[in-house]
Amino acid sequence: MGVIKDFFEKIKYRHSLKELEVADLNRMQHNEVMEGLRAGLAVSQIKMYAHDILNHKQMNEIRTGMENGLSKLQVALYANKPTLTHIQMKEVRLGLEGNLSNSQVEMYAKATLLPEQMEEIRKGFESGLNKRQVEFLISQSYLTPQQMREVRIGLDNELPIDLINKCIKQDNGRVRGAKEIEGIRKVYEAGKIEISRRNIESLKTNLFKKIEVEKEIPDKATEKQDNKVSNKVESPTLEIENAEIYKEHYEKMMNAYPNVSHVQEDNEELEM
Repeated sequence: MGVIKDFFEKIKYRHSLKELEVADLNRMQHNEVMEGLRAGLAVSQIKMYAHDILNHKQMNEIRTGMENGLSKLQVALYANKPTLTHIQMKEVRLGLEGNLSNSQVEMYAKATLLPEQMEEIRKGFESGLNKRQVEFLISQSYLTPQQMREVRIGLDNELPIDLINKCIKQDNGRVRGAKEIEGIRKVYEAGKIEISRRNIESLKTNLFKKIEVEKEIPDKATEKQDNKVSNKVESPTLEIENAEIYKEHYEKMMNAYPNVSHVQEDNEELEM
């Protein structure tokens, strides 16, 4: 069944295979070419990796990048570097697929770096480290991947480079182990948190003091506003005005009637 399938595929892709010149490829390399054709890659794309100088695992990384949507320019950043192992190529590909820029990827697409070191640099970029921080991380390539990981975490946690240097080396220049670097890094990070907490408390205290001072010394605008309020309080309110009106009407009403003595005199005259 497999032989028949291969026969029909050779017929189907015969023009593409002729253009690609795959005669010098071994069986595994040839299979990568066929996988690219099956995935619908253009001949121009497959030509970027259909070379006997690349092993089939390197070809697989290049093909995978194209199938995942990387442009020819992006793929060329590692396809044109056959000195990279397939694992190193994978780290470059993952960086490009993770939306790192070409210039960022070029900073670590180097055969002199271990794949695990390249991974730490890539993760540093992805976590937001700036160019200066990444350059410092790359300059520590003499460290093991585990040591470099602790350095990256310190940079991620915003430790200054001078403190990280103290984490890496003793005063006599001896490079600390990964566990030592981790322990000292955590001490510095705890100190940084405490400093930040104290700074926040100090800012809050100063802010409250400022508010109290502003309350004790009101500005002219506040005084004017207070005077307006006091004037409003001192002026007659609606209830007072109404009371005055009620009083005036009451007095008029009482004046309209004769007083009690007059009423009594009239009654006496009637009785007589």
